[in-house]
Amino acid sequence: MADLGLTGIFSGIDTDLLIAHTIAANSTRINTLALRKVEQQAEVDALNDAEGALANLQYAVNALRDASTLRQVTASTTDNDVAYAASGTAEGAFAVHVEQLAAADRQVHDGVITWTHTKSVSGGDDEYLSADDISGNTGTDYKFVFQFSDEAEVTVDLSAYEDTGITLNELISEINTAAGYTAATTVQDADEYMLGLQAQNAAKSTVLTVTDDDSVNLLDNINDFAQTADSLLGTGMLIGAGQFVYTYDGTTRTITTTADTTFGEFLGLINNDAANPGVRASSMVHQGVHLVLAGEDTGEDFTITVEAATTLAGFDPGDWTETQTAQNAKIQVDGYPNPDFIERSSNTVTDVLPGTLHLTGTGDTTITLSRTTATLKQNLTNLAAVLNTVKTKIDTYTGYDQAAETSGVLQGDYFLNGVFNQIRAALIQPAAGFLDGSETFTLANQIGLEVDRYGEFSFDEAAFDDAVAEDYQAVLNLVGAVATGAVDSSDIQFTSAGESTQGGTYDLKVEYDAVGDIASAQIKLDNEDTYRDLDVAGTTLTGVYGNPEQYLMLMVVSGGTSETRNYTVRVRQGVAGQIYDRLQDILDEVDGTLATKLNGYSNLTHSGTIDIIDQNIEREEIRLEEMEERLVAQYARLEATLARLDAQRGAFDSLFAALESNKESD
Repeated sequence: MADLGLTGIFSGIDTDLLIAHTIAANSTRINTLALRKVEQQAEVDALNDAEGALANLQYAVNALRDASTLRQVTASTTDNDVAYAASGTAEGAFAVHVEQLAAADRQVHDGVITWTHTKSVSGGDDEYLSADDISGNTGTDYKFVFQFSDEAEVTVDLSAYEDTGITLNELISEINTAAGYTAATTVQDADEYMLGLQAQNAAKSTVLTVTDDDSVNLLDNINDFAQTADSLLGTGMLIGAGQFVYTYDGTTRTITTTADTTFGEFLGLINNDAANPGVRASSMVHQGVHLVLAGEDTGEDFTITVEAATTLAGFDPGDWTETQTAQNAKIQVDGYPNPDFIERSSNTVTDVLPGTLHLTGTGDTTITLSRTTATLKQNLTNLAAVLNTVKTKIDTYTGYDQAAETSGVLQGDYFLNGVFNQIRAALIQPAAGFLDGSETFTLANQIGLEVDRYGEFSFDEAAFDDAVAEDYQAVLNLVGAVATGAVDSSDIQFTSAGESTQGGTYDLKVEYDAVGDIASAQIKLDNEDTYRDLDVAGTTLTGVYGNPEQYLMLMVVSGGTSETRNYTVRVRQGVAGQIYDRLQDILDEVDGTLATKLNGYSNLTHSGTIDIIDQNIEREEIRLEEMEERLVAQYARLEATLARLDAQRGAFDSLFAALESNKESD
């Protein structure tokens, strides 16, 4: 309440305090409501906390609810030609022969760009060239001078090496320092190391001239530079105007160049083409710089074809060498097929063995698959731990702490205990659709997942190992069977079921007419009272969507005439799947039982218990505010009345004093 700032000026009464006490005395209901809201909010917080624990449990069982992924193996190979990854497959061994690997097409351009070089510097790039080798002059002023057409002339002063001689590496360093760009390099041809020169930006018709400062060749003992027709280099080289046309993966692309297009820009035009079908352009240095085209895809269908429509000079179809041919991988498994091969366009093969082959080399290898249950054991151990966490949390909220003598905020509310009992039932009752005598295992404790008399969960690895040794597939089925089933009669064939088909035992009733055709078919779960119709199409029976048997499909292979026959159909669902489905019903954000429970506290229609408390608190606040206003007004009127009375008393006092004075004067 607001501070009134009102005191009893005339009455001497502390009206602020009096009003505060009056309001407090009338606040019992609002205080009770506030306390009730705190209690209700504590229940909501407890339910939200339990929801998080249940979501963790759902995550844990999700990793276990499909038997096809639970069977795992470790793979080993006898060499490194093949790597193998597998899950959900059986143990065994495969002999794999890799005849050839899949490869991508690669084309290298032949001769537009070629190094200009000498041929006679042999014996290694550290062999000395004496001063006599460099020049017949003995003076200190000799120089090595070269020029590419109209580019700047480069003068290299070699006088410092007159007495010591010079290595090829030193000569290259001096040339590049003088030129200001990478003009010289070492070119190796077999055992020979040669000097290579390149222009900076000139076109391919550039002419190279080598002289000394007196126009006399200073490299008499290094053979004359052999000028070739197409001898000039560098990504800045102009390649001229024209069209370069190629086809890849059924797509033909035309790249257009101009008179100002350089070699480097040409690479960019190919690589940055928005409709490039999968060809990468690059350069390769070997006695020059060569254009390389490489396909991004392996397989014989992915070839690069330079088309005859190409008009760019020097890049015709005949100017290319295929250095790697597009080809398929070729393999045989256990000698099959012979003499042919299984061919795939990729070195990653996913559809030959129940796993993935990664081919890395040619030759023969044996892939050995050995059973491993380590992951399954760990997941079952985690499941037991998460179940115990959920149980502890629910016990805390719904139970009584003897030591602290306190009750949980949800004591007396059976909801969470009911939820947990649904989960627990999947672990202590036979799995849905499993029949003792037909299946090796029907109970979770038979494979090591146990519940003691105190409700604590544990996983017994020794019991699990014994069960695996007895019937590995039966263990996997009990944990994660999905949509598998059986019928108790040879009349009906179990065809399939869906992941959302409810597991369990069904009663099936089929009516046959006089000629043996199906007149009608009905089904129900064995714990239900009413049959539902199945869709009938010839001899195929299908569950209707929205019913527990949705996506169930059965086929009648033989029947009777003018009679009705009864059958038992079992749809098997593993323990993990049952828990997951129960949790799905609980945790669904819209229709789940937990969402419904929480809506009882607060919802969009403001009809929940907390919503109603808030509304009542708001009404009480309004009532108390109105009471406070009335009390303030009442006490204000009282003080005003007292003030008037006090004024009247003063007037009477004056009057009586005057009368007394008059009386005395008489």
